[in-house]
Amino acid sequence: MSSGENLAPRDAKVISVILRSLGIEECEPKVIIQLLEFAYKYSTEVLGDALLFSKHANRTQINSSDVKLALQTKVGKYFAPPPPRQYLAEISSMTNSKPLSVPDGETLIKVPPLSSALLSLDYEVLDKDSDKKRRIY
Repeated sequence: MSSGENLAPRDAKVISVILRSLGIEECEPKVIIQLLEFAYKYSTEVLGDALLFSKHANRTQINSSDVKLALQTKVGKYFAPPPPRQYLAEISSMTNSKPLSVPDGETLIKVPPLSSALLSLDYEVLDKDSDKKRRIY
């Protein structure tokens, strides 16, 4: 992943191993940092919620049921499932069944000819030995 991987914290090395196991051999260092931040934020929020659930149940220690409940509350926030394929097919068929509107000629915006437009090609390829001066815009 990076040459400074030996100096990386243990969690960064674990994320690097996970990425390699998924077939990702190289990535930018910022990717690992972003994944570390996500993992830290997600785990602290889950453990904080689990602590609140255990306090609500008048317990001083967090148990597995508190963590499970906290995880269930976070799933919808962080990991939204895609809509079902059947629903998308219905929506797309309804949308595609409507014909496109045909614009009338009076309301169209006329595009200027390419010779006077800013989109026209206005450059020349010069050789290194060329005596022409280059324009700087």
